[in-house]
Amino acid sequence: MIYGLASPVVAILFFVFAKDRPPTPPCAPEDEERSLVYDGLNEALKRPTFIYLLVLFFVGLGVFNAVTTWVEDIVRPRGFSVIQAGNIGGLMIFGGILGAIIMPILSDRSGKRTPYLRAVVVGTTLGLIGITFAMSYWVVLMSAFIFGFFLLSAGPLGFQYGAEITYPAPEGTSNGLMLLVGQISGIIFILAMDIFKNPTTGSMSTPLTVLIVFMFIALALSTRLKEAEPLPERNS
Repeated sequence: MIYGLASPVVAILFFVFAKDRPPTPPCAPEDEERSLVYDGLNEALKRPTFIYLLVLFFVGLGVFNAVTTWVEDIVRPRGFSVIQAGNIGGLMIFGGILGAIIMPILSDRSGKRTPYLRAVVVGTTLGLIGITFAMSYWVVLMSAFIFGFFLLSAGPLGFQYGAEITYPAPEGTSNGLMLLVGQISGIIFILAMDIFKNPTTGSMSTPLTVLIVFMFIALALSTRLKEAEPLPERNS
């Protein structure tokens, strides 16, 4: 009921206050020109760096969707209660909110994207290892925070980086593709974790280990990411 009542209120507020052309535009007028959607899609998919980024989102969002969906089943075989599982999931989201604020700020100040995207993959992998194998409740909590902090910060970082390396393709095209592959992998990973869990104990250590391997593959691919060219060079 709370979510149902809040949703239309937020929707109404959006339509009241959102403006097509705000007093402070998001970018300079000369940077507003973008290619058509289908032309932009075709152009984006021709760029190897963007393909690597799509693979990172395929793995990262898939892992996040799978872990958050099965968090209770992941920790139950280790003796954790439903309340503890809720705390683990909540701390994961809380860490993600902080990460989504802090990491993009650091990236903007440094003027770099790729080092932070690599850091995201490393931190996510470490957090996932802890969630998979830790037996101590406090270690799992810490791992969940690290996992959420780094993985959810990949969203704003990746969307901005994707828009920069696919310019002048519309941002909606690059962002939409990244979300699309992440949702596809989420469905696949969620179903696979349930299929390949231990039928006797219910343990999900085996499918989680496979996800850790995927994260290491993503880390290897992240080393091939290149910084986007400065905007003046792309307009010259």
